[in-house]
Amino acid sequence: MLTGEHWRSLDDKGRLSLPPAFRSALAKGAYVAIYKQCLGIWTAGEALGALERLEAAVRAGEAGGDELRRFSASLEPATVDAQGRLALPSSKREQLGMGKQVVLAGVFNRGEVWDAQQWEALRVDSEDADMDRWL
Repeated sequence: MLTGEHWRSLDDKGRLSLPPAFRSALAKGAYVAIYKQCLGIWTAGEALGALERLEAAVRAGEAGGDELRRFSASLEPATVDAQGRLALPSSKREQLGMGKQVVLAGVFNRGEVWDAQQWEALRVDSEDADMDRWL
């Protein structure tokens, strides 16, 4: 399970220093893709599960083939290095306009890497969200 809000600075090579819980969860490999307005990070198993769910939705007529194609084409394998860092693809960072200051948010079955300014704006916009009905 991936949780928490982790403020980080990317190094000059675009590597993200992972917190210990993320390191252990992603030790066997990870996949990175553009997800909404951030970079999503999934374990290999979670990425496969997401692709299978999306493919089933396409077959059932609940999703279009373009969605599956776009997500699958965006997925890139990534590994955690010996120092616990994950290299974030520069092309995806540039596409999102991501700066060096980022926030790694744990969202249960995935991590999300947000540009710090976008994260702040998102957090302000969602302050009124009523989570009580789900907890």
